[in-house]
Amino acid sequence: MELVVRPSGRVLEVQAGETLLDALLGNQVPISHSCKDGRCGVCRCRLLHGKVVGPARQMRPSSVPGSSCVLACQSVLTEDCVIEVPAPEEVVVHPARTMRAEVVAVTPLCRDTLRLRVRPQSPLSFSPGQYVELEFERGLARPYSMCGLPGNELEFHARLHPGGRASARLSGELKPGDMLKLRGPLGITFLRSRNEDPIICVGAGTGLAPTLSILRGIAAAGMKNPLQIYLGFTCREDVYGQDELAQVLEQLPAARAHTVVATGAIDRGMRRGLLTSVIAADFPSLAGWRAYVFGSPHAVDATVRTLREKQMVEQSIYAEPFHITGN
Repeated sequence: MELVVRPSGRVLEVQAGETLLDALLGNQVPISHSCKDGRCGVCRCRLLHGKVVGPARQMRPSSVPGSSCVLACQSVLTEDCVIEVPAPEEVVVHPARTMRAEVVAVTPLCRDTLRLRVRPQSPLSFSPGQYVELEFERGLARPYSMCGLPGNELEFHARLHPGGRASARLSGELKPGDMLKLRGPLGITFLRSRNEDPIICVGAGTGLAPTLSILRGIAAAGMKNPLQIYLGFTCREDVYGQDELAQVLEQLPAARAHTVVATGAIDRGMRRGLLTSVIAADFPSLAGWRAYVFGSPHAVDATVRTLREKQMVEQSIYAEPFHITGN
């Protein structure tokens, strides 16, 4: 069977039973990948023509009419196909690993959010914006985004949910020295550093954590892109991380940050309103911009709609909704 790869136009011969990922890597076609079992989503590509077989959960709608997004590691060709893979400059390869991690500290950030610091048994390689799964016990695992850069310790922001099993562990039972199981890195919303496009970062609630990771990555890479940052919170009591944000901004002279509070009183320097309304008011057009969006599914969906309405193209929007899993 033939596999046509766009935008390069290369034509590959694919053997029966071979996955798209194996075919691409076997022919030295650059494509991001990590876990190779369909969990991280990093090897996503667009199926433009033809059919593949694989788990139903891997299929996703695409902004291109008549196409869909599939995971290359889970897709096996059943006929000649045409796919589109991301530009080579965006390729990252961080093999997903499972390891033990020691709890270093659990400290409050605001009324319903904690800071969790852990020390993996060996340093974890990841791209700014990615996340890991932390397993507290068998059958109890949750995804958390890193807020820093790779190093000996990892830091996460965890929101507490009333009645949640993971929240109970975090708020009352977890203590320094406890051991967790860590799996990652995961996620397709990571910093693309090889461009000069203006950037808008949007973090709702604990979306601040991966936003800080993105900002630190921008500073570490020496990127000079124009940069606008929007952080959304429900009320003033939910706002946190402002001092940490200010420290990062000292390294980013081209950046401007906005803390947006939806209801109630606000402090000096904050803005009141819906996150999407503030963004829409600030930009007549976002054509030519790139966006990194993190937060609840509702906040992410609403923000992505606003960005599209402001003429930002689909390929420039990198979004990671925080789905609540289990209880």
